[in-house]
Amino acid sequence: MRRICRKRRLRSTEELVTAWYIGFLVLIFSSFLVYLVENKFNKEFATYADALWWGTITLTTIGYGDKIPKTWTGRMLSAGFALLGISFFALPAPLTFTYLI
Repeated sequence: MRRICRKRRLRSTEELVTAWYIGFLVLIFSSFLVYLVENKFNKEFATYADALWWGTITLTTIGYGDKIPKTWTGRMLSAGFALLGISFFALPAPLTFTYLI
């Protein structure tokens, strides 16, 4: 029985690390895409660091509203990435609780 629990915890840990890694890649990718789209039309996205701040706030679903995409393409990308942020936090929750049990 202990062996089964240990294997389940190990698998759960690997899945959790994979989910965090994918979330980090989505953050980098989404910030870069929004930076490319908004850089020329929006002064709020003057640097990649600004876009990375926006991506962090958007994917974690905090939504301060200090940086807002102004182009139609930027807004559509933002909506998609906001939905990814919701699913990103929904995915690791059961994995974390499986690990704790």
